[in-house]
Amino acid sequence: MSTRALIVALFVLAGCAKPQPSGQASAADTTGGGPHGLPIMQQRLLEASNIALPPGVAPESLPEPSSAGAKALTQYCTQCHALPSPNMHGPADWPSRIDMMAGALGIQTPSPAERAELLGYLQKNALKVAAHLPAGPGKPVFERVCARCHDLNDPRMHTAPDWPIVVMRMEQDAEKMKVSGISHADAEQIIGYLQAASSRRR
Repeated sequence: MSTRALIVALFVLAGCAKPQPSGQASAADTTGGGPHGLPIMQQRLLEASNIALPPGVAPESLPEPSSAGAKALTQYCTQCHALPSPNMHGPADWPSRIDMMAGALGIQTPSPAERAELLGYLQKNALKVAAHLPAGPGKPVFERVCARCHDLNDPRMHTAPDWPIVVMRMEQDAEKMKVSGISHADAEQIIGYLQAASSRRR
């Protein structure tokens, strides 16, 4: 769990621990009407965890949406949060993300065969991670700002004209995730660096 999600969860737990009026059941032992029949406190924790997650994608926008991997992603990962895009994380990050489901609040988990299918799909379509970033103006800002939320992108994964749009989308996602905003000066340096590095051979 990320630090942001943990803080939110602790905040919600503290709120749930407030004394209840006489004769009223506590949140911990009251079952709500959620899809999994979870106690209210656990449902609130699930809802709170969504605050720290970026917005989801539509199933039809996934790579190879009719594949077994895409179907497994939709089936299992939407039990607790919006449907994630495979390029939300780098290849090395996905195994631990999948394993976070194990024993989590009684949700359905994939079989070993389904896990292998899901992991293969996610890693095949994962974020293209930069192994060695080229030097250039704006590189330190790119590393400092963008590594807060994900592995650093390979600058060659987008063309120079596309990077301003991608950075703008990342700014919007960061705002939704309650991550402190990127200054205009930082965004300009990041875009300039990525545009210059996108066509540079290494």
